[in-house]
Amino acid sequence: MNYEQLKQIVIKHSHLYYDSAAPEISDAEWDKLYDKLEAVETAQGWRDSDSPTLKVGGKAGKVKHPFKLYSLRKEYELENIEKDYDIITPKIDGANLSLIYKHGKLKLALTRGDGEMGENVTHLALEIVNIPKKIDTELALLVVNGECLTDKPVDNYRNYVSGALGLKSAIEFKEREIIFVAHDSLGYEMNYTTRMSILTNMGFFTVLDNKAKDYPQDGLVYRINDYKKCVKLGYTSKYPRFAVALKQRESETAFTTLQDVVWVIGRTGTVNPTGIITPVVIDDATISRVTLHNISIIEQHNLGLGDTIEIERAGGVIPKFLRVKEHSKHGIKITQSHAENSVGTKTKRDGPRLLVSDKAIVNTTKVLEHFIKTIDIKGLGPANIKKMGLTHPVDIFANNNWDKLGAIGPNIEAEIERAKTKPYELVLASLGINGVGRTASKLIINKIPNFKRLRDVATVDIKGIGPSTIDSILSWLDENEDWVLTLPLKLEQNVTVEDIVGNGSRKICITGKTDITKGELTSILETKGFKVTSTVTKDCYALLTAGDTSSSKYKKAIDLGVKIVDYWSSKKEVLVGDF
Repeated sequence: MNYEQLKQIVIKHSHLYYDSAAPEISDAEWDKLYDKLEAVETAQGWRDSDSPTLKVGGKAGKVKHPFKLYSLRKEYELENIEKDYDIITPKIDGANLSLIYKHGKLKLALTRGDGEMGENVTHLALEIVNIPKKIDTELALLVVNGECLTDKPVDNYRNYVSGALGLKSAIEFKEREIIFVAHDSLGYEMNYTTRMSILTNMGFFTVLDNKAKDYPQDGLVYRINDYKKCVKLGYTSKYPRFAVALKQRESETAFTTLQDVVWVIGRTGTVNPTGIITPVVIDDATISRVTLHNISIIEQHNLGLGDTIEIERAGGVIPKFLRVKEHSKHGIKITQSHAENSVGTKTKRDGPRLLVSDKAIVNTTKVLEHFIKTIDIKGLGPANIKKMGLTHPVDIFANNNWDKLGAIGPNIEAEIERAKTKPYELVLASLGINGVGRTASKLIINKIPNFKRLRDVATVDIKGIGPSTIDSILSWLDENEDWVLTLPLKLEQNVTVEDIVGNGSRKICITGKTDITKGELTSILETKGFKVTSTVTKDCYALLTAGDTSSSKYKKAIDLGVKIVDYWSSKKEVLVGDF
């Protein structure tokens, strides 16, 4: 869909969510739609004036809030949240309400509205039994923000409590048995925990109470306790910089067509199926392969080529087959014979799995010897491999008694330690992936410098890496990725600024303090044809870091496989070099 269509969908669901208290989709689905709209607007560099990403909440009400209400920035990975966020509270999934006290008396209760204007629901708030109508305070104005909840067992919790605040009858509202939980107060210039302690003493139920965890929630809120730090950090146009919501990415499903099944022999002799599907986008990722688990699952679902199937992506590396939606009338059923034709050898059943009948086919010793030769572990030849009982690269790094080999044992141990320092391009070439030798390895790491992102080979255009090699890499990863991640070897490639020369993608993100201002550094980089971005994204070519290895940007760059350039060691090239 185009930008306008996506925007209108978000506007529609925003209205249903905030204004009508009658959402048609789940909170997780709403978050994904909203995040996608933000991502599209960021990518295109502009947004319409009526975009819901410019506003907080729903439509404006009739009464102005004494203090503007902000949304919370969302994060989905804990490592992206800075250590300064030292207070954690549940993100209660209720209906927002602001209570305005003047000289200690409850004068006004407002719905959230658009964050600046809300609806007056004071007549309803007076019926909430756990809201103090009078409090002991010296402040002329105090605002208590929180969520409306209920202890009643109801089918649709959000609709029930949100709908209650839309009622006109206080009598009908009272029957809903709504309660209130406070999550902040505006007016006290004190640390967060101090403010919340004051609210508790006034008789409020707060999110710091243990009982708050018993109510529906859609994540956790991480915030900074220190009031002075919060004031210094301030706000963006939409979010406070001192608080963030950590939300869990829910699994997403999609329907697609099963085009083919690729069978791969694993290192223990298992014959494992991977489905080749009509590409489908899930959570902004294009999916073209899906695990089919084992022959037993395939038989249970009577799976065949051409079937319309439902797949799931739940945060794992490779999506999973869930069920058949519709069988093809002309499809070929997937059987044990299909597997044998694919791998070129007879198989036998082992419970729900298939195994090759001839274990000699599973020659892991050849894989081991290739690994040793490529990564250059001197002294570890066939005789010593046999004497040590090694069958696979993972065995080399286990706690082995190398003294068995006599005088050469310590030398081999030293060689193994040296192997741990070898560059990633050599490690990748040593793994035994068909078609990925040293030359192909160099081509790949120039575009994908992190093993964790190697599956991106399916979508990243790499000159010299053709379709057969791509399919070989993906099939190999399906069976071998896990053990590679256990190896104590370099699985990413840090580069210098010179490596950026000639690359078509020119986005760079900066982290850490340099010896010049960020503005000056940005200007220098822009004159060299780079575009400096404020966040690390998958399409960034590099992160320029001034030694700040603890920042969220650095961690995200590693996770996404973005190249990392050290400012201090490359300073001359950055400031005066021609690159």
